[in-house]
Amino acid sequence: MEKKRIVVFTIAKRLAAAPRGWQILGRALFLTFFVLSFTLLCTAQDSNASKIPEGEAHFTPEQMEEYSLVYKNPDVRYLRTLFDAYVNKSGGTQQERQLLDKWSKAYFQSKFIVMSRDNNMFGGTLITILFQDRPDKVFIAWVYSEGNEKKLTLKGLSLADFSDEDIRRIKVRYRKLIEDKSHAM
Repeated sequence: MEKKRIVVFTIAKRLAAAPRGWQILGRALFLTFFVLSFTLLCTAQDSNASKIPEGEAHFTPEQMEEYSLVYKNPDVRYLRTLFDAYVNKSGGTQQERQLLDKWSKAYFQSKFIVMSRDNNMFGGTLITILFQDRPDKVFIAWVYSEGNEKKLTLKGLSLADFSDEDIRRIKVRYRKLIEDKSHAM
């Protein structure tokens, strides 16, 4: 056991005695290799990873008819009413106006398409929307019904988690919906 301690101590002493320049060079080479590998890995993931499939989607007339039903939902209609009132400075609660103030009014002047509508686990509905005249961002609106009267209110409006590549693919995949003013709100 004593011999092993002496050998380990001797190796440690020799490494510590190595010229400082070699130690720095070794660390620099290691860091360079690590950073270069990490950068290449991230670049490869960014160029290929997208939540949206390539190519344009094609919908049958029946699918379009079924899709258009989403615009009959009170929460989706409420968003259009709120956006119009906000643009005209004539409605919405203070909290709702604060949520909308974060974004350019040009978004709310445009019709929007509904990309998804899902129940929120905290109540209300999460509605993912894209504005037709400004398809550079995808938003998630949280619409909630409050009180005994079940009055609809906007509880949140934030950007959806889509990369620039995702947005580019959305513009291609859903081009017909983005350009179709009859199936929009």
